[in-house]
Amino acid sequence: MKPVSASSIDLKSVPSRVAEGAGLLAVLAIALFARFHVITVPVIWYDEAYSILLAEGSPAYIWATTARDVHPPLYYVLLHYWMLLFGHGVLSARSLSALADVGTLLLGIKLMSLLATRRATWIAALLLALLPISVRYSQEVRMYTLLGFWLMGATVALVCWVKAPDQQRYPVFYVLLMTAAFYTHYFAALCVLVHWLFWWRVRMVQGTVPVRAWIQANSAIVVLYLPWAPPLISQLLRMDGLEWIPPLTWPTVLTFVWQLVVMEGSPSNLWRMTPLVLILVCAAAVLLKAHNERPFSILLVGYFFVPALTVFLVSLIVPVFNARYLVFAAAALPLIVALALDELSHRHAALAAVAMVFIVLVELHGLSAIYAQTDEMNGTSIRRDAKLDAVVAGLGREAHPGDEIVVDNLYWYLPFMYYNSTGIQPRLYVFKTATGTLWGTAEYGGWALIPRHLHSIFFNDFSTLKLNTRRVWWVTGTARPEHDALFPRDWKQVLTLREGDSEARLFIVEDAPIPEIGAQTHSMRQPHH
Repeated sequence: MKPVSASSIDLKSVPSRVAEGAGLLAVLAIALFARFHVITVPVIWYDEAYSILLAEGSPAYIWATTARDVHPPLYYVLLHYWMLLFGHGVLSARSLSALADVGTLLLGIKLMSLLATRRATWIAALLLALLPISVRYSQEVRMYTLLGFWLMGATVALVCWVKAPDQQRYPVFYVLLMTAAFYTHYFAALCVLVHWLFWWRVRMVQGTVPVRAWIQANSAIVVLYLPWAPPLISQLLRMDGLEWIPPLTWPTVLTFVWQLVVMEGSPSNLWRMTPLVLILVCAAAVLLKAHNERPFSILLVGYFFVPALTVFLVSLIVPVFNARYLVFAAAALPLIVALALDELSHRHAALAAVAMVFIVLVELHGLSAIYAQTDEMNGTSIRRDAKLDAVVAGLGREAHPGDEIVVDNLYWYLPFMYYNSTGIQPRLYVFKTATGTLWGTAEYGGWALIPRHLHSIFFNDFSTLKLNTRRVWWVTGTARPEHDALFPRDWKQVLTLREGDSEARLFIVEDAPIPEIGAQTHSMRQPHH
């Protein structure tokens, strides 16, 4: 018999490797285009401005400040160094989230290659590249896609560990990735539940991860997280920063998958429940596969459903149910659908192909909603309508040395500070609560970004405002008629810069003659930052 050389085997596998390489490049190109398309168009809003302004500080400052916030410090530290390398512009700041999400895509492909067929892997790759909720939050300067990257990486490490329990590098990778996830967002704990469920299902298999090694790995994560234990305990006792989340309703729960994929559309809750029904059918099909694959099926199905159900149950007590906190879990939806379509294709190939085309079209609809800024995610209307960047750019052209600037509440103060290039330190208008105290000056959350020596900029009564100039600018992201009642009678409005819902009004305080005659309104094109 003629021996078969290793070189001939390699040559036969070359076309397959080339095809897979080309497929990977195509998926990467699609993912990058989807995430960077119009990424600079939405205005920087409060949450993003908080991230950028905090990340401008030193790592020590970030650690101390996030101890008074609702999120851990790792994302802000990484963003700090990212901006040192690439700058503070909109594109550079948001690109960290976009690239983290592309990394999640690559890890998702790796996970599927370990658990499923080649066809299922590439179906999942395409669907994950186009997943609307992932694209939406890859275009925000926030930590949600970075959390997804750590957790998907930890899941890959766990599966590799289960398949090769003698390899010592996998538990090390798992511990480090899970620790990074916990230092990025507290909802990493939801993925721990998934991993424990998976390990529980495979623990009886000969040669898998033993109890002792599993406990040691989880204990190592706890030990590495101990430095953050005091701020965590303080935040749990205070429970501030979540009051903006509305109470949970059944329509919110039943239409949750619609929010992740379709993003906008039908006012009918019955129609909006359809994606949930379909994903339940796909999950059932995955779980009913061959018995020897059951633990891995439970891992993929649980990756979405365990966090979602847990947040649902917690929200019955404290409202925390919000799509952005479950972006990492939503990454499992394409994986579940891919497994179901792969199984269907064995019996009804044409039906599976039609279903695949339909799902891609649904995802493209979701992407169109994101690019048009008509999706239903928190902050979208502000990102679309505020246009504060254009107003601040116009103010920079019109402002004179010595002018005073007053910004309407903290929600607009932080974005203003990001765009402000005048060199003028603005004052901050705050309102009184029912108890008579100034709202929000507790050095918590966004207020913690204002140094103590600048607390003199706070005021809540224009009549008592002491000014050293006669030119005063009023800046807000939501112009309202009731604002007119705030200003003293001797403030004469002479200029208005308006774009979208934002405006900057120039007032002259003295009665002396001034060059400007009559109020004017200037509309400006939105500049690129």
